[in-house]
Amino acid sequence: MMELAEKLEQLRLLSAGFRIRVFEVPTVGPKVDTLQYLATVRELMKDRQI
Repeated sequence: MMELAEKLEQLRLLSAGFRIRVFEVPTVGPKVDTLQYLATVRELMKDRQI
């Protein structure tokens, strides 16, 4: 229930008795959570070969 209220899937593990570790990391690139950001990332990657 906490997971749904808080929108944090990590709470499911904590409520089941698991321990989790959390690390803060530097930002490595743009987030892609909207169609506008997706277009930006696609433009950035257009000339790169994967």
